[in-house]
Amino acid sequence: MTHPPLPALPRSLDGVDDLSSAAFRAFIGTLRLHRRLMMQALADHGIHPGQAMCLRVLIANDGITQRDLAKALYVAPPTLTKMLHSMEKAGLVLRRPDATDARLTRVELTDAGRALEKRMRAAAAEYVNATIGTLPDDDRRDLARLLDALSATIERASATREAGAGGSEAAL
Repeated sequence: MTHPPLPALPRSLDGVDDLSSAAFRAFIGTLRLHRRLMMQALADHGIHPGQAMCLRVLIANDGITQRDLAKALYVAPPTLTKMLHSMEKAGLVLRRPDATDARLTRVELTDAGRALEKRMRAAAAEYVNATIGTLPDDDRRDLARLLDALSATIERASATREAGAGGSEAAL
């Protein structure tokens, strides 16, 4: 299936040097292509892309509270509730009241949820091998180093922004 080219991004950003603008355009373009191909890879395996991260978090944190799951996924609680409802209907998760605090709901994977997460990991492995895995070793090392540095910078900027907004994520 051939997709139309992604719309072009502006050549520069006001107040940003040309090199930073070029790096930003390349990064955003890569993110857009990554998202498109990753969604295709997951769909090929019958996995709803919106549920993929939820499965990843649950496989590592089975029994997490619904509140903490929403935070981990950076989604609003009503959004997570809707997602979990459809995942429950599909037999992928169970929601149960916390044993000690009835105000909390815990989310657990079912056997079907674990099987789907395993298929998702296989799809992700295919994707990584077909994309990042084709780069030379030195390029992959440089890419990992640069992305780690960018992640740390973004994390610091996010923390500064949240602190400036009184810690409110709603200010974003």
